[in-house]
Amino acid sequence: MKKTFLEKSVVVTLLLGSSVFLGGTCVFAEEPIENFTLGEFVVTASRVATNKVDTPANISVITKEAIADNNYSDAAEAISKVPGVNVLGSGAKGTSMGQDKILINGDERVLVLIDGRRVNLGSSGNYSADWLPPVNAIERIEVLKGAGSALYGTDAVGGVINVITKKGNELDSHVTLRAATGSWNTEQYGITAGGATKGGLGVFVSASKDRRGNYSYKGIDGDVKKMPNSGFNTEGFNLKLDQQVGRDNRVTMQFEHLNAEGGSPFRYNRLGASDRHKRLNNNVNLRYDWNESADNSGYVQVYNNYQHAQFSSDVAANQSDFTDSTAGLELQQNFKLSKNNELTAGLEYYKTKVSNDVMFEGEKEITNKAAFVEDRWQFAETWQLNTGLRLDHHNEYGSEITPHVALNKKFNEDSNVYLSWGKVFNAPNVQDLYWKQYDSDYNSWTLGDPNLKPEKGEVWTLGTNMKISEKTNLAASVFYSDIKDAIDWEYNSSDNSSKATNINKEKRRGMELNINHKFDKNLSGRVSYTYLKVKQNKENGEGFVREEKNKPNIYRVGLDYKNNEWLFNADLTAVTGQNKAAYTDKSYVILDLGAQCKINKNAKIFIKGYNLTNARYQEYGGYIYDSVAFVSTPYAAYPMPSRSFIVGMEYNF
Repeated sequence: MKKTFLEKSVVVTLLLGSSVFLGGTCVFAEEPIENFTLGEFVVTASRVATNKVDTPANISVITKEAIADNNYSDAAEAISKVPGVNVLGSGAKGTSMGQDKILINGDERVLVLIDGRRVNLGSSGNYSADWLPPVNAIERIEVLKGAGSALYGTDAVGGVINVITKKGNELDSHVTLRAATGSWNTEQYGITAGGATKGGLGVFVSASKDRRGNYSYKGIDGDVKKMPNSGFNTEGFNLKLDQQVGRDNRVTMQFEHLNAEGGSPFRYNRLGASDRHKRLNNNVNLRYDWNESADNSGYVQVYNNYQHAQFSSDVAANQSDFTDSTAGLELQQNFKLSKNNELTAGLEYYKTKVSNDVMFEGEKEITNKAAFVEDRWQFAETWQLNTGLRLDHHNEYGSEITPHVALNKKFNEDSNVYLSWGKVFNAPNVQDLYWKQYDSDYNSWTLGDPNLKPEKGEVWTLGTNMKISEKTNLAASVFYSDIKDAIDWEYNSSDNSSKATNINKEKRRGMELNINHKFDKNLSGRVSYTYLKVKQNKENGEGFVREEKNKPNIYRVGLDYKNNEWLFNADLTAVTGQNKAAYTDKSYVILDLGAQCKINKNAKIFIKGYNLTNARYQEYGGYIYDSVAFVSTPYAAYPMPSRSFIVGMEYNF
């Protein structure tokens, strides 16, 4: 007889002290490991489940099977492997207060969702990948590349990342334990438990702890050095309850908690600063879905995202204590107008309050109201036209309409070609508008501009997904964006200040090519190439000038071998064409390797090696500044980690 969910939870404490994980050798599982492919349906592109081949958008899916097979440590690692996506870490994980950014097609204006709920901070407009749910709690991650403003509004200029978490009602009762250790005193612990009661109450809970000491990096002289004050400690807890109501309705409650602290060793004039940061995130969400399996499904949800951060420093101007709280309400209804015509409509409201006496001179508030609609019309057997419109009303910038049009041609159940166009709108965040901070040590100012204009423009995407043969799939796309009044920060030497400003024009174009091939039932490979070119016209008489802080060419090659007992991964990333005005090296190559052994059907052990080429590289561009000589040094401001390893185990019961 199956153990109940409660019984399994009790057994956890016994297993934590047992030697089951450490004893024994690789006794191989008898049953074959299932081969998995990308999910057939996606929800992010149209805010409702659609067949991927019928979706006129460049969208990638990271499944829970891919997460498990690659033994990703966190969501940031998983996302960073998607072609067209960069996670710009300011050094190693845990060394910032969230200044790191997720870029799609080289654009930092990316909306991050957890189960469809907006989580971007009102203060910066970003959301750190370090704050996403633990990997064992994730069902899948959808990455929408290209304009999402017509459905999601501000922050979705470059695209949307939607992290979809697991539901207890969709799982067999289980508990999963995970532990890992590695370089620089790394320790990772995680436990997840899920299942459903006889009364239909689904429960999914996860707890995690992740900590590390000071990491190492490769310096300009080629030597590997320790980064002082770069350790961190993070603890997380997530709870998701879902109760079926009637035949086809559901109530869901979610709570997400994160408590993080660590060193912040980076200053513009040196490494190894003694600054420290602490962060507390508490997010709660209540959602009601009706007619879940019907054509007229819909939902209403209310949520509150709360972040409190503290930054301590021996420099008074660097000290900070702030809160960022967003309360929101969403309503969405789907309609089946005819056999070949569907429509989705909805309303949104959110209010963000940001309090920071050092940066903003008190509390600042942003309110946004919106209505949106998308029509999906299959006007011929293999042709579909999607049209949408969104009306946003921002408390600072009034009303703005963003339309989009997308055309899809389906050749078969595995191949399509699409063309999409959309207007974009991105309002300045609180930092852009109200940051006002004086640094007495260096007699310098950081100044937002309350008179900034919102960013507006358009984005085009042309792409295709093709099944070339039974063993080979190809995906390719090209994109172009033209943004007016793009917001950037510029240094002004005349008054020694850094100011937020509108750039007259920003043009961004690029391409993406992905090929996946299955050599046999065990061995598969993939290769991808992304190209990016960004030019800005700052109306200074120089015309359009190439922006220096991006990665023009990224090549990725991967191999996976998988049988009943063993799994091996190899990922090679090469970056070329970087501008040495922003990066210490024009190019670099990184190799990551992983291996996994199944002890039995419930247990596995794994090992991973990162940056085995020991490359010197940066995600964030920039150099340390000599504040005495008033010149830039040759030393990278945010060096990334050198070679490292991690070994771990996972047990399910």
